[in-house]
Amino acid sequence: MKTAVIRKANKALYTRIIAGIGGLLAGALSLGLSIYETRTGAEVAQVPADASVRTGQWNVTLHSASIAAETPDGRHVADGKKALTIDLTLENLTAESSNLYRQTLKLENVANAPDPRFYLARDRDALWDLQPMMPETVKAVWELPATQTLPKALKVTIVGTTYKPKDNLYAAPGWFNPTDVARVDLPLAATTEGAAP
Repeated sequence: MKTAVIRKANKALYTRIIAGIGGLLAGALSLGLSIYETRTGAEVAQVPADASVRTGQWNVTLHSASIAAETPDGRHVADGKKALTIDLTLENLTAESSNLYRQTLKLENVANAPDPRFYLARDRDALWDLQPMMPETVKAVWELPATQTLPKALKVTIVGTTYKPKDNLYAAPGWFNPTDVARVDLPLAATTEGAAP
């Protein structure tokens, strides 16, 4: 009788051990796949200037970068500041006007860059909503300290989003999950002062 009870207890113990090992292996496999997908998903395409990049909501083409003493609307930059400007073309690929382009560009090698302001090149006015299917030549402007050393070439990341008909919180449609889509190196104009080697 005791032997049967011991065998039953041992069998239950072995079953639990095997189930535990199986669970650990499944967890390790899941973690490994997740790390692999993260590493392979993190490889972002390097594209040249003037190449068009579709980001989901936007079509973005970066052209050039320069330093300016005034903003595109003609205002002189505040004392102790300089304007870092990127010339680009933006096209809204959706059916509705939108101003969600503001998070589309990231400066990878400029420390403490504030959010940029956007201006229409055609009338030099501030850009608000961008109309659907109407490509616009735009200037993105970051005001930086005049003493800040800048690289000879900007490393700019273009960020994309994914449309979801229902989000997880409000079940409302929108553009979510910002993801790096492409990287572009833009040489700063030769007149740039204080460029880093």
